[in-house]
Amino acid sequence: MHLTKEQLAEFGIELTQTASLEASGIQISTSDIRPGDMFIAAKGAKHHGIEYLDSAIAKGAIAVLTNPGLHFESSIPVLLHSDPRSIAGELAAVIYGTNKYPMRLFGVTGTNGKTSTVTYLHQLLNSLGVSAGLSASTKRIVGDQSIESELTSPEAPKLHQMLSQMRAAGQTDAAIEVSAHALEHGRIGGIQFQCVGFTNLSRDHLDDFGDMDNYLATKSALFMPKFAKRAVVMIDDEYGQRLARVSGVPLATLGQTAGDYLYAYDAGDLKLTFPDGKKLVVGFAAGELMARNFALAITMLAESGFEFESLRQAAPSAQQQVPGRLERVSGRAPAVYVDYAHTPDGVSAAVQELSKRYSWLTVVLGASGNRDVGKRGPMAKAAKPADLLVITDQHPRDEEPEVIRRALMDAAENKSLIEIAEPAAAIRHAIANTPESGVVLWCGPGNLKYREISGQKVPFDAREIAREILEEK
Repeated sequence: MHLTKEQLAEFGIELTQTASLEASGIQISTSDIRPGDMFIAAKGAKHHGIEYLDSAIAKGAIAVLTNPGLHFESSIPVLLHSDPRSIAGELAAVIYGTNKYPMRLFGVTGTNGKTSTVTYLHQLLNSLGVSAGLSASTKRIVGDQSIESELTSPEAPKLHQMLSQMRAAGQTDAAIEVSAHALEHGRIGGIQFQCVGFTNLSRDHLDDFGDMDNYLATKSALFMPKFAKRAVVMIDDEYGQRLARVSGVPLATLGQTAGDYLYAYDAGDLKLTFPDGKKLVVGFAAGELMARNFALAITMLAESGFEFESLRQAAPSAQQQVPGRLERVSGRAPAVYVDYAHTPDGVSAAVQELSKRYSWLTVVLGASGNRDVGKRGPMAKAAKPADLLVITDQHPRDEEPEVIRRALMDAAENKSLIEIAEPAAAIRHAIANTPESGVVLWCGPGNLKYREISGQKVPFDAREIAREILEEK
């Protein structure tokens, strides 16, 4: 993309040393830079990107965009802006052409259920005959490639690059998971969604957002004309009801007892009632917890213009299991489910779901280090219905693991309670002490294939470990 000094000035960018430049791409992380890319050197949580300028140049960066007031030497043209990250998305949209050739995009935010909902959107779109891409915390699907995700929502330049690759592969639509941090840090700049959805809001990330009001305000930004054309909000909790009142775009509500669309889960069937009274009924073996996310996905498509009959025909062909989301990992007894639950509400919902299906419940629970410490106690309390609670390690990160476990142990209210630090040993104990007619729920790891310990990502696949232990029985 040819960029002149005048074009860059429209973004508030000052270009020094040259009158124009040719950029084939733009990236924030040096690991993503390819020859011909522009490098955005912005302030991060611990370091400033300018520290990695030499690495970017070595990888072929042709210019650097950073903020004024820094002292450094550069052999490539320097572009200056007071807040480079804030314009990264809009600039990427120009460089990758996503502003000229927009796709139909669907975005989902909330505390729990985001991944499941965008996964269902992706499946339903393809069942409707639409070629669609996916960006979720589990994976990205670009054309016929499935790529492991690193962040729930990629940085803005990476997102625009991915959308351009989807378009080149013939994908006209995409379902995108949008985290609160993505909204806070400008990762969806230059994006406008056809329809956005809201799942729920409960305690999480308060170490970053301070309180629930700020957390909701951050999420609410997605429901404004800058990012969305229309929205669907689940109003089963007070935060959904509050969001529905402040949304700045045309809105439909979804709920169990109130809303424009009503959903119910009964005897293995999801029943969704449309505003005109039509009822969509689909067998849904994955349970009520996942069924409500499926209902949100269908509602978002209905509000985006898809006809009832098309949705009714497409719904049964969608795969109901989402990787790492209340996923049964083996057919052997006892049943073992792995879930990504890492919030009090997430643990509670998974516990309640499996308590309905089995006469005995063992929960294996860990919590992450360097994250909202105030949610640890409520997470342990949420597991109270379990017949046996096994406290273990999850992602200690830079904290002492025993400190995290102690917070969980001190808050737990289970009569049968044990602490086993090593996760593999914890799941082994859980399986050995659960009746064959019962169930083990491992909260935390989901589909992740690593644990974060002292700044390192250590290979660890909870689903595979559980399968291997079951095979030994």
